[in-house]
Amino acid sequence: MNRLSSLFVFLKRISSRSHSVSHSVNQSPSRTHSVSRSFLSSISVPYSLSVSMLCLVGIISSCNIINPDEEIPAYVEVRGINVGSNYLTQGTTSANITDVWVYAEGVLLGVYELPARIPILLSGKHKISFGAGIKANGISSTSEFYNLYKFHEVELDLIPGQVTVVDTFTVNYFSALQYTWYEDFEKDTSGGGISLDTTGISLADIFPDSVDVFEGNRSLKMQVTTAQNFIECRSVGDGYPLPVGKDVYLEMDYKCTQPFVMGLIGVTTTGDKLIPIIRLNEKAEWNKIYIRLGPYVNFNVTAFKFKVYFRLALQAPLTEGTVYLDNLKLISN
Repeated sequence: MNRLSSLFVFLKRISSRSHSVSHSVNQSPSRTHSVSRSFLSSISVPYSLSVSMLCLVGIISSCNIINPDEEIPAYVEVRGINVGSNYLTQGTTSANITDVWVYAEGVLLGVYELPARIPILLSGKHKISFGAGIKANGISSTSEFYNLYKFHEVELDLIPGQVTVVDTFTVNYFSALQYTWYEDFEKDTSGGGISLDTTGISLADIFPDSVDVFEGNRSLKMQVTTAQNFIECRSVGDGYPLPVGKDVYLEMDYKCTQPFVMGLIGVTTTGDKLIPIIRLNEKAEWNKIYIRLGPYVNFNVTAFKFKVYFRLALQAPLTEGTVYLDNLKLISN
């Protein structure tokens, strides 16, 4: 305000000077035309300056309208998300939650990579909900909310400029999910063997392994060599009915020295239909993946049941290729 007042005083002085000069010209009509032009020239300077200063005043006074004071957000810090489960009915707690979906009073604020510091333009007590985000099919660009995990909901007292730490919390599976198939290779589930078996075109066998395991005592080992360079195995039995129009996933832990393929076999009235879904690349360490099956189930409407299959073909120039699997979980809502 002080700067504006000074500008107005300055403009008033210029205006008075312009008026006095103009008055003196009017009082001297007998002067030559050239003299009048010189006076008019002297008048034009303060006139143009006055216009410029008026524009400057307008710019200054509009700054607060164009750039209002920015709100200061409160911050919420989430360091990680774990999964809880009842092992007997829901299987492993293994998870790979990479993102957090944040809602305030039911309104989505955004999706943030973990660990995350989340700005929220609210103050006071509010209901904040956190959802678990995954990389579907292990692809970094396919971040999505995992509908099979519950939200974590808390009431937070948000203070602008301050950080509220939520820390690492646990989410659980919804209680009404369908656990169609679960194989952890810890016990025999098919009357003397595991619930995966090789097909007639397989050149090598599969077997439980107790040396390299993700958790527990056993995993499944698939190994090909130059002499036995191909394995195809599938879930035993006549297949599983999977719901159309639902979220259907195969969760699993794996590691491998070369790529391999996972897919479904659709059981139809005219025979089995092979449905390749994903090619999994080399992983030196154990990795959790969520393979989205729903779109394939929806598309293959003639299939009334599905089996899960894996294929491993030796990749040149390797002389040996190995895949380990653990905690296979076929799950839907």
